[in-house]
Amino acid sequence: MVGFAGPYRNGLQWLLHGAEELTLSFTQETPMRNISAALTLVKAHYEKYVYPDFPRLASVRGCDTYALNLEALWARFNGERLDPHEGRILLAGCGSFSPYPTAVANWKTPITALDLSAANLDRARQHTWLRLHFNVDFIGGDLTRATEQFGEQAFHFIDCYGVIHHIPDDLAALRTLHALLKPGAFARIMVYSRCARRSIQAVRRALRLLEIQNVREIRTLCRKARPGSRFRECVDAAPEAAFDSGLADLFLHPYAKTYLLMELLAKLDQANLEPLGFIHPSALPDLDTEIARLRNLEIARTLTTNFILFAGRKEDAPRRWAWKSFKAEQETWISLNPVIKKFLPFLPLIPMKLAPRLGFANPPIDLSGKRLLARFKTPVAKSAIEPGHLKTVEKYLHALFLIETASEPIAWNASIPL
Repeated sequence: MVGFAGPYRNGLQWLLHGAEELTLSFTQETPMRNISAALTLVKAHYEKYVYPDFPRLASVRGCDTYALNLEALWARFNGERLDPHEGRILLAGCGSFSPYPTAVANWKTPITALDLSAANLDRARQHTWLRLHFNVDFIGGDLTRATEQFGEQAFHFIDCYGVIHHIPDDLAALRTLHALLKPGAFARIMVYSRCARRSIQAVRRALRLLEIQNVREIRTLCRKARPGSRFRECVDAAPEAAFDSGLADLFLHPYAKTYLLMELLAKLDQANLEPLGFIHPSALPDLDTEIARLRNLEIARTLTTNFILFAGRKEDAPRRWAWKSFKAEQETWISLNPVIKKFLPFLPLIPMKLAPRLGFANPPIDLSGKRLLARFKTPVAKSAIEPGHLKTVEKYLHALFLIETASEPIAWNASIPL
């Protein structure tokens, strides 16, 4: 078995004892030439292993869903208020859980949950209905053919989290996202980083060479593995390995591609999409600076996070540029994120932090912060905010607890060269 490092000349020895990395060739996913057959395997995997396999009564804190709210996100990227009843959200590859927190964050907005797996959709329906959210349509289907089901320019927000890397024709999937987005719309995308996943990919290849194809055998090997071995470290570092479907997703998934940063950016460009900002842990707010940071981490082989970002249509760049220019020069209105507005009365009096969803730790909301936020239940002109509160308001805007919109329609020219 060529490719195992050091004294470990076969996969079993390396899994149980090896601390060295496998050679790079063992960290790449083997391309699948028959795309239809690959999708059949992926569908079968999720019919067997519902993912994530949370208890039926698992719950989320309502206030922690603030970064999924369409009204707030639309305001951030476009500077406009969007009627939640008019918005449309697609969960592209929804899995078994995401429709529930998305419905918590968007209780007035129609949501479409799309997935290959009937088992995933059934579990997602249970999670959502048990919490009395009925604004989600659950539809079986393949993302790459979604325009056949929904038409083009159908959605304001598409959440495609942890999906693209499981689709052999990833470029077709990204082009479909572009086709589905309305003008001004955006997608949240998460894909695996080749650097961050290299140990997991090595274990996947070793298990394939050993023809290990079930979770029970993996758990047996894990119990035998030496502490400090790559295999043991992979399992110990992954919270999802605690349940069978998580372990299967890590090591038995039939297709899991990984990306270098520039490869990902090139794919987005080919699909006529562009990154609007990264939101993985420790991401920097400035796009170019974050890209440079990620490239340096890849070169040093110290990148430990997957890529999470918002992407938009390239043809909407003049629209986004116009909003950026408008808020730098003209009056804007500040108001509460609808999720924060809904749950603000239930926040405790003691200081608390909402879960980080945009790549950085949130500012705490203490009693004075709660009182300040309450002032924005109705829109307030930014120029009317007391100078002593501006710094805190800017922090809350950055965190998306507050949203900023234009005081008048924004004029923009699609022909502006950028």
